[in-house]
Amino acid sequence: MIDDKTDKRYDPRVTLHNIETGEATRVAANLVQGLDEFSEAWESQVETPSSMAFEGWQMSDDEHPPGGGRPAYRIVYKTLRTIVVPQVRLEMPNLLVKFTNGEVTIGKPIFHGTLDSRKPGHFIVPEWGSVTLDESGNGMQYEYDLNRNVHVQAAQDTYPPCNYVEVLYVLNDGASSTYETSMSAGRAGIAPFTAMLDLAYGDRLLGPILTEEVGELFDDWHWNRRLGGRTVSLESQASMKTISGHLLSDGLRAAVDRQLELSDQCRASAGVAAQWYWEAESQSDLGLSFASYWLVLEALELGQNANIRPLRMAFSAMLGCKEDDLKESMGRLYGERSGLLHGNVRDVDEKEVAKVRALASALLHKHLFGYVPNERVQEVRQVLLP
Repeated sequence: MIDDKTDKRYDPRVTLHNIETGEATRVAANLVQGLDEFSEAWESQVETPSSMAFEGWQMSDDEHPPGGGRPAYRIVYKTLRTIVVPQVRLEMPNLLVKFTNGEVTIGKPIFHGTLDSRKPGHFIVPEWGSVTLDESGNGMQYEYDLNRNVHVQAAQDTYPPCNYVEVLYVLNDGASSTYETSMSAGRAGIAPFTAMLDLAYGDRLLGPILTEEVGELFDDWHWNRRLGGRTVSLESQASMKTISGHLLSDGLRAAVDRQLELSDQCRASAGVAAQWYWEAESQSDLGLSFASYWLVLEALELGQNANIRPLRMAFSAMLGCKEDDLKESMGRLYGERSGLLHGNVRDVDEKEVAKVRALASALLHKHLFGYVPNERVQEVRQVLLP
């Protein structure tokens, strides 16, 4: 129990809770860094709530301090009642693979009381509330509970003994230090090796994934787990927004009626494009997200044609410019797409993903609704005619 909340030696805004014992521990004020800057930068009534990240380390010790190893990736598969006899340990300069039996320790940050968002690994602290309509059905009152509490747990657990395949992979020098890009680099680095195992032995060897992590490795193959990757936002930070039910209903009915008037091929193309759109929206890997948004464009305009001129024509008509004005910008984005799909390019940043997302959203809107809102046109203009 915490007795004196006025003790100036401690920061009253931060408390550590032991999940197992229930004990609460105050944190010395001199150990809390960045909270004042965070509070000053905090904005309310925003369109999109800010994403907050949690960082930390597990499994480190005096001989293996955090930050003292080489950036690395770890994935552990449980086999489906499959045993490798004798047990195998394959050790290479940047790769260790174990086919063995034993306990498996995992860890991750957990945001309690949150909901999964549309993006994998991102969570929302929800705001709950009730809407009361007046007799006319037009006026309303919204009663809600403002929720700005973030409960973070650095969870660590151990699975019982089982048969498993563990892959530890040292990332290449110069690999990005962010959690997400390190995860992508790790997946890409071991993909040929795990594909060989899957093709040779089937899906019983590489069964359920027990854990997938980013961290660091030392010369003795000791693993330090890096806690990160997961982010959280507060719904209560967002501004209040209302949508006219009448306009929503009329707009959707008109859009559906328009779709019914199109040919089967046009509806099929729009359907495939919409699926690729949702695939892109759900991706945490930036490269796969970029490629999926680009496939929205191909599904809508290119069909089986590899020439991107139909795309230039579509966007030049949207922007009211000459087709030749878009050759350089469209060619550069197509070059990134080709590099990603053929392995010549691996890393792509969020700005490039945002560009192709703007193009995909505008073109999909045109095919589904028959027009493009001005704000989407301006987004396309900034991408193609900066």
